[in-house]
Order: sequence, then structure tokens, then C-alpha cells
Amino acid sequence: MGNAQSNLPTYYNADPTNESYTHSLSGYVDLASEAIGAKVVKASNERFGAAANLIKPREPVSLQRAKRKSIETNDDAWVTRRHNPEADWAVIRLGSAGTISGFSIDTRGLDGEHASSVSIQGCLASEDSAINDDGDVEGAQWEELLPVVDIAADSRHLLALWSQTTSAYNFVRIVLHPDGGISRLRIMGTVVADSEAEGETDLALVNAGARVIQASDDKLGAKENLILPGPATADSPETMGWKTSRSRSSDHSDWAIVKLGEPGFLTRIELDTGLYDGDQPVAAALQACYTEMTNPESDPQCFWYQIVPRTELNGGKLHSIDVTLNDVPFSHIKLIIHPDGGVSRLRAYGQRVKEIEEEAAREEAEAAAEAAVAAEAGLDADTPAAATETEDYVVLDSVTETQSKEVEVVITPVQEASDNEDAAGSKRVAKKAAAVAKELVSTPPRKKASKAKKHAVGSDSNEGDEDRFSSREGEIIQSLTSPVQPKKRGHKKTRQEEDTDEGSINTIDSQPKRSRRKATKSRN
Repeated sequence: MGNAQSNLPTYYNADPTNESYTHSLSGYVDLASEAIGAKVVKASNERFGAAANLIKPREPVSLQRAKRKSIETNDDAWVTRRHNPEADWAVIRLGSAGTISGFSIDTRGLDGEHASSVSIQGCLASEDSAINDDGDVEGAQWEELLPVVDIAADSRHLLALWSQTTSAYNFVRIVLHPDGGISRLRIMGTVVADSEAEGETDLALVNAGARVIQASDDKLGAKENLILPGPATADSPETMGWKTSRSRSSDHSDWAIVKLGEPGFLTRIELDTGLYDGDQPVAAALQACYTEMTNPESDPQCFWYQIVPRTELNGGKLHSIDVTLNDVPFSHIKLIIHPDGGVSRLRAYGQRVKEIEEEAAREEAEAAAEAAVAAEAGLDADTPAAATETEDYVVLDSVTETQSKEVEVVITPVQEASDNEDAAGSKRVAKKAAAVAKELVSTPPRKKASKAKKHAVGSDSNEGDEDRFSSREGEIIQSLTSPVQPKKRGHKKTRQEEDTDEGSINTIDSQPKRSRRKATKSRN
């Protein structure tokens, strides 16, 4: 569920003056922006203005500017027909599922065409869920996020929830009572990262849960643009990148701090100057740290490591830098540019700490299972054994010197059968192996004139096969003890093993074994 319902208000005005640069919703991600993949799925009516205008990243045209330049404001807002007997609605699929902290309902540019009151609901459903003519999502129930509130003309309404929702949502529905227009709708919240992502991933992507915590300056380009998905395009100048003011000092520098979606082991950094050719910084450097706090500056024990030294940047180019750090997890990165300029996108590729820990746990479980199988078979270091592996079963046979009159055959199922063999084939192989084992055990060994003890199967011997086995036993035991090496699990080389000592520019000693990685709380 979302917020607990009570007689107390569930929201408050985060910017009563409508002039604040920062407020309680600053720092949250706009989940309903088309810049991160949001889309208007369906609307009840779009007679005078498309509902797609709701999720545009740029600010709406103000009423004063529209009058001065004779701009039709209905072309920059969602405006419905008049005299609606019920209510109009629009359903938006968010760019990423997330918890919600507040809303920005904007009517700038609309005076007389604006809606008189609105309400907002949310739900969590499959992304390809169908929307019916009543605005309901198939297989989901709408939950109230914002009750009916009155809104004014040509103004921005920042409404923050007293407590962030505990549930995540990926669909929202805004309802106009009874009709009218809205210029922009911002759903401010926190992205819930995809926990099933595997392998190298961009930990600094907004859709992965990353956030730009702080920047020294973003007067000419929003700091949040650094972590947007996809490359910068000239069609959307408001999302071109992070750009700072011109400085007049040769030793000046600007910076931006990014909180990664999840702590991880970094492998590669990408700096894209995109459309900034002539506006790019002269050089850039990167630092990283680990802390459990949102802002590293609030943690006095947090220490910044330099992972990329000062590097010259070219305009309109993607710069890829290897920073393989096998045993050092980080939660934040800090981009430092010298002396100023613009950077379109920042990528920090790596592997999540959780994934490494899960991989190590799986390896330990597999090793424990193999040890348990060996113990159950009665094998130890003093008992020689030969193993023959089929696609579905491993046959372990062991004969000691005292077991001169019978051969024990143990058949143990493999934990994972071949993906390419069907169930029927597996049963036939198992039945055949069991029959062979039964026949072998029930067949008495051939009596020999010599009273010498028999040697273990698979051990070195100068005697010929015809002196050791009867013809029937020879065929069966030879087939089961043929010197075929068992299959071994492949070992995936780490980047450090592949590249040896080349390509890494990090300043921290690293170890090749990832199974022992542990996230540390801080760096001294």
C-alpha cells in the first residue's frame, strides 16, 4: 500500500512562495519525464492539447512570454474539451518504477483554460498491461496518492507527501475535475533499481537508481543530465548535459557528486562531451568513495580515492577509461572538471556488490555439495577413485584390496542436467546405468589360480585385461572405468587476468579473486 489513510493531511506545499530554487523535493528524480523513458499511454480526451506535453522535460511557456511572442499555450499543455459531465484522465507509464515523494503540478501558460482541481492515483503492473476506456490498468487496482486538490492558473504547485510511499509504482493516473488543462506533471521520487541485472552494468544511470547529489554549479545545464539514458541530442537542448558558468581563474574547477544506484566494483568510466565542441572542459578527473550516507560530505570518515587522474578532454567525443578495481567497492563518484565547461553524459560501469556476494555464495554452496557427495560415496584421500561423467550421471567406482570378491558402484545424480537433453532421454540413461550397476554387483568374480590380491580398478598394473577380468566383467568394468576426465566447471577469467598489468590507471592495489570481496563501510 502507499500512504496510510487518516484524517491528517497527506501532503503539504513544498514551495509556498513559488520562487524557491531548492525545496524538500529537490534531489528527487522526475519519474514521469520522457527523458528517462516515461510515456503517456492513454488519455480520455485531447481535444485542444496533447497529453504528451505533460512529460516534456523543458519548462512550459509562461503566460507573459506567450503574450509577448504570440505563442499559443495550448500547444504546450494537455487541454481537454469543456462541459465534461464526469472527469478527464491521463495514464502515464513511468520511466522507472519507484517510490513517490511528491508532485509538481504546473499550469504556467494557462489562464482560464486550466483545471480547477486534480487528483493522482498510482499502481504497479506489467509494463505492457492494457488500459481500458475507463483508464483502468488490466490486473491492477489504483491507489490514491494525492486526494482532490484545488489548483490556480499560471502557477506551479509543489506538493510533497509527508512520508514517502513504501510501495513502488510504475503507472500513475492524473484526473481533472471536471476538465481543463495542465502544462506539466512531475512525479518526484526514488528509482527502485532492477535487482536482477547481471554482469557489467552502468551503475551511474538514473534508471539504475543513481542520483546526482550535489554540484558546484549547473547554471547553464542541469546536473541531472549527466546520468540520463541515451546520448545527448540537439533536438532536446534542455537535456544536453551538465554545463557550468565561465570562470576567469586558471586554477578554478567545478565538480558534481553522483550516488551510484548500488555499491559496486568499477571497471570502466565513460565521459561524453557530446554536442559540447568548444564548450568542453580542458581536462577532467574522477574520485570515488564508499559511505552508507546519501551525501559523502556528511560522513567525516569518508575518504575520496582518485580513480582517474587529470585527463585532457576533446570536444564532441566519447572518452572511455579503464579503471578496473577488483577488490574496492564504491558507492559515490565525483567528477571534477578543469576549469569549467560542459559534459553530456557520465557512465560508471561495474558489477554490483550484491551480485559478487551472491556469486561467491553459489560457489561455496556448489563446493559444499560436491564435498557432501564425495563423503556419501565413502571417498577420501587414501581411497583411489576413477570418475566417468555422462550428461546426466557421474559414476564413481572404488575397489580396495580387501574387496576382492565384489565391486561397489555408486551412481550419483548430477545437480544440473544438460539443458539440451529432454527428460525422456535422461530417464533412459539413468535406467541403463542402474541396470549395468546391478548386473555388475550380482555377477561373481572369476576365480583365479593365483591367490594374489587384486589391485584397485584404475590403478597401474602389468597384468593384461584378460588376466584381470572375465570377458563379461571386463566389458562392464572397462566401460565404467575408462580413463575419461570428468567435466570441469569453466573458470571465467577476470579482467585483471586478461589484461595482466596493462590498461589499469587506478591508484589502488587490487586482487584478482572476487569471491572474497567485502564492502567496507569507509576508507581511512
